[in-house]
Amino acid sequence: MAIIKRIDYYGIAFVLSISLIISTFSGGRSLEKMRSAGNGINVKGVAEKRITSNLASWRGQITLMDKNLANGYDRLQKQYQTSVDYLKIKGIRDKNIEEGTVNTSTKYLRDEKGNTTTNIDTFTLSKSFTVETSDVHLAKRLAKESTELIRQGIGFRSYDPSYFFTNLEEPKLDLLEKAAANSKLRAERLAQSAENKITGIVSASQGIFQITKPNSIETSSWGMYDTSSIEKKVRAVVTIKFRTE
Repeated sequence: MAIIKRIDYYGIAFVLSISLIISTFSGGRSLEKMRSAGNGINVKGVAEKRITSNLASWRGQITLMDKNLANGYDRLQKQYQTSVDYLKIKGIRDKNIEEGTVNTSTKYLRDEKGNTTTNIDTFTLSKSFTVETSDVHLAKRLAKESTELIRQGIGFRSYDPSYFFTNLEEPKLDLLEKAAANSKLRAERLAQSAENKITGIVSASQGIFQITKPNSIETSSWGMYDTSSIEKKVRAVVTIKFRTE
């Protein structure tokens, strides 16, 4: 009898222990659910879109040296006109060419001790121009092919073009809508995992747009705007706090 009583005692203790564990687990889940419902959940939504630049800005520069400033200026203007004529042949109109100012610097002779004197050795003159065109592929070709001007005796330098998209408002609105939908989908999945459901929005905020190269994964807290590529990727992020129950 003592043995049976002992077994009963341990059996009751075992049952009580299991009940306590189940009760604690259930209470914990309920508490977790109530906390989730009271605080809501913050979820980031993301959306991306490819765009093609519709404006290019390209700069070229002419540089030469001359011992006579006036003569150097005349030569520079002649070379500038030759460059403009070249651009026109390639399909660029006058209205798309912005003429820059003439910059000069002076090199002075040095004496036998290497000290700078007041006697002028040469003048260096430079003049730049900027081309803006909606034909972004033409700008890309010009940046490479314009070095043909060097064969004409012109000290020419071609800079890398910058590419822009001038109508960002439309894709921005589309991306914000998709990012919000993505945020809601994520919130619903999270809520389901905690046996809750989404009942409304507490607050929402828009993140900074990132405009990068198509395959770039770069981001910046103050935003990015890549101008080196014709094709771009626009990325929008929104943060929404959802009410749950």
